[in-house]
Amino acid sequence: MSIDNAIHALSNFNAVMGSVNSMVDAKNNGVPTSDALIDFGFNVTNGVLRNAAAQDIQQRSGSYLGYAINSAAGYGNPVANAQGTMGLIGASMLTSPFGIFGYGFNPYMTSTIYGCGPFGGGFFGGGCGCGSGFMFGGPSFFGVRGFWC
Repeated sequence: MSIDNAIHALSNFNAVMGSVNSMVDAKNNGVPTSDALIDFGFNVTNGVLRNAAAQDIQQRSGSYLGYAINSAAGYGNPVANAQGTMGLIGASMLTSPFGIFGYGFNPYMTSTIYGCGPFGGGFFGGGCGCGSGFMFGGPSFFGVRGFWC
């Protein structure tokens, strides 16, 4: 296992454990089990998607900035989810200038968040740019056609 794969696996482990911790705290504070489990699922999903974005940033730019942001923000609660997601959008802009807009604005760079990265061609399959679907560009976090293409 390479160091990159180990970092990714450990980051996903942290996402699950942070979500478990939040679920246990919620149950101890009287939150119904069904609500605690739904929150757990949302928190794990957010953590895994954030780690996929961090992995994409690392593979495209060689920077571990995405993983550092995820580690600093933490996992398993709405504040950590919001801070981590916003931090990753910033990291995407720093490591791939103009890449957040996909092929619609810059045909020479692929997007790490909106057009072609973990939420686009790299994670769910498909290509980049203005393709078929219901939004604006390539497959992305915002829809199968991307954002602002």
